[in-house]
Amino acid sequence: MKSVFNTVDILFGHFARGLIIVFLYLALSLIAAFNLISIPLYFFEYDAGLSDLDLSEVGLFIIFAASVWRFFARCFALNWTKWKALKRFVFVIAFTELFCSLFFTLYLIIELVNQGVLGVAILNRYADIQAFLSIIITTIAIYASTPLPNFYEHKDNAASNLPDNELNND
Repeated sequence: MKSVFNTVDILFGHFARGLIIVFLYLALSLIAAFNLISIPLYFFEYDAGLSDLDLSEVGLFIIFAASVWRFFARCFALNWTKWKALKRFVFVIAFTELFCSLFFTLYLIIELVNQGVLGVAILNRYADIQAFLSIIITTIAIYASTPLPNFYEHKDNAASNLPDNELNND
């Protein structure tokens, strides 16, 4: 009877693990998708088309697009699978958004303690700066998390770095 309970326990353990992993991937994907969708919405907030953009927004959007392109180009240059590259990208975007949200929440808590009440005016006061900083931090995080080839490769033989004529002189 012990082996039946052990088998059921292992089965439920694997089921719970799979359920949590699916929930984690789904939650992180939704956070990343919301963040990525909100970036163009921030740039085109007044529905005026390209005339809505100022020079800083155009520059920030170009830098953001270049960092995303660099991320995936480096991933594929290092022979990463699409799934591995997408997992890392989603994790970086979601973690960065959660990190920025933590500081925004701490700011709101400090405002609540100081004023005793929170209104819509507090949310609107720094909305542009908060969105701009969020995009900058997300861009920096994407740039920093790009996989890179090894900078230094360890060699077993220290003499192998010397030119051939110096090896023969010894």
